[in-house]
Amino acid sequence: MQGLRLSVIAGLRRPWSWAAALLFVALAGGGLWAAPPVDSDECQARLEAAIQAVLGHPRVKGVPLEKVRATTEFTTGNMLFVLLHETAHGLISDLGLPVLGREEDAADQFATVTMLQMKTEFTHRTLVNAARSWMISDVRSRESGEPQVYYDMHGLDLQRAYNIICLMVGSDPEQFEDLAKEVNLPEDRQGSCQGDYSNASWSWEKALKPFLRAPEQERQKYQISYGKAEGSLDIFERAFRATAMMERVAARMADVYAWRKPFAMEAQTCGSSGANWDVQQHKIFLCYELADEFVTLYKAHGEDSFAKLSPPAGYRPGVPLGFK
Repeated sequence: MQGLRLSVIAGLRRPWSWAAALLFVALAGGGLWAAPPVDSDECQARLEAAIQAVLGHPRVKGVPLEKVRATTEFTTGNMLFVLLHETAHGLISDLGLPVLGREEDAADQFATVTMLQMKTEFTHRTLVNAARSWMISDVRSRESGEPQVYYDMHGLDLQRAYNIICLMVGSDPEQFEDLAKEVNLPEDRQGSCQGDYSNASWSWEKALKPFLRAPEQERQKYQISYGKAEGSLDIFERAFRATAMMERVAARMADVYAWRKPFAMEAQTCGSSGANWDVQQHKIFLCYELADEFVTLYKAHGEDSFAKLSPPAGYRPGVPLGFK
């Protein structure tokens, strides 16, 4: 992915249709603060398939089943968020969509709003874990003394975490009220999050509406491939194949949008952690190493509460200029 910061998530790109009942694979653990619709049988079946696919691997030998389950959900869900982020980049590039602001922020919004509009328990859990992964990444950076990179094309880790949470709160203030409190999101900001969600969802829908595929239009071709997973990274190839994540996202993207050119998605060993949309090849690359990094993040602080991972209430380094 373009400039993946701290090798976690990063260059994702533009959205698709909110009607997309896609992501049958959004598997991510994490506490829910309310009770949205129960996961579909298919989603649960694919989660179980991923767990079964990795259980016989030497890397999880002796690891309690519940630990394997939680780590699998966290990792797979985060990789789904990454895939949607990169899909957004692909749509922006292929369809020539305008971008007001940073494209990386727009891609995060696409992934978040897409899942929120599906209104299922598993998509909500996925977003909770996507935010959690950025908070853990921030903790890791501070623990290692790594300096903040303010000129990066991506937002800071905590900003990306709070942007996801803000859109969640803005989409349903009641349902996510406890989440907002746990991460110390001030009440005035909670109110403005409703405007953020409205703007993000409306803008994506407006941008993509002209490119919805008509029933009589031929569906654009796409290709899915799995590169060789080197060494112990083969555990992630097993999980990816079991969930058929790329196959399902690609199929839905081709069904909903009138892409101008064929596109592709490939999981591969990259030599470093990342994911990206390649403009020349018209292809999304997902690195097995990125999934490995999510496992590392979960092992470090995945079971910590948001209250422990979040900055203290009222924390605000620097003084704002005060204009709006």
